[in-house]
Amino acid sequence: MPPSPPPEPTLDALKPMKVEGLPPAAYYIPNFITEEEEELLLRKIADSPQPKWRTTATGRRLQYWGGTLTKSGVLVPEPLPEWLTAYPDIAARVDRLLDAAAGVEGRHVLGVNQVLVNEYAPGQGISPHEDGPAFRPLVATLSLGSSSVLDLHHYISPSAPSPPMIPADGAVGRAIAAVPLGHVLLLPRSLFVLSGSAYSAHLHGIAPRSADWVVRDEAAAAAAVEGEGEAPPVVVANAGLLADAPVQAAIASDAGWRAERGTRVSLTFRHAEKSLKGGAFAMVGGRMQRS
Repeated sequence: MPPSPPPEPTLDALKPMKVEGLPPAAYYIPNFITEEEEELLLRKIADSPQPKWRTTATGRRLQYWGGTLTKSGVLVPEPLPEWLTAYPDIAARVDRLLDAAAGVEGRHVLGVNQVLVNEYAPGQGISPHEDGPAFRPLVATLSLGSSSVLDLHHYISPSAPSPPMIPADGAVGRAIAAVPLGHVLLLPRSLFVLSGSAYSAHLHGIAPRSADWVVRDEAAAAAAVEGEGEAPPVVVANAGLLADAPVQAAIASDAGWRAERGTRVSLTFRHAEKSLKGGAFAMVGGRMQRS
């Protein structure tokens, strides 16, 4: 029998970073890396061999490091590149953070074995989606280069009276509420962690906008007057966790905080539950053994 998955971790040491008002559990860690480390990571990603880049139907570019999944959800593993495992050893730092938060020793609560890189040009987004059951229900996303607002959505019953719905990526037959459950402002160099039902029973996405407008509360959002083509004002659940005094002061002001989106790159650290022993060599040899 395959080994049982590890129990869902309780990240007690991250409680001061917990984003309240969202499904359990989401955590926001500001300034997880330095500006110098950010510059290095952006340079390494930009310098990646052209074949590593894939382009979606909407034009968003992405890279997979650590391997790709088969159609049956099995990871065909490849070694992570040095810029993820040596200096600045981001993959190991993510694991150490989560292990320390969960108070575990001798094993990893995540155990990063794949890193997904997404590049968002100004105006690009991603539809509400789940990462799916192939991955452990604990992920950490590092933001580089630019800020963006992430939206959390939930499924609704299509039999509800006139439910406002939007299409779902990879969730055929399931209706998604058009109005997000909440919003999170992701500043450069921050780490955003999703676990539990926030990961497994909800969806996350980024609206395709060229700018964001964050206000202090719902009353300010209701009173705001949008200009033609402007981003709608939103209230973010993590305003008190941003650790950026100018941004927080702007959010608290009557005008709110506005920012044009630049090119944002995200690194999502995750663990594929099933992995092919021997990697691509096993597939070439005709044998497929899962670990």
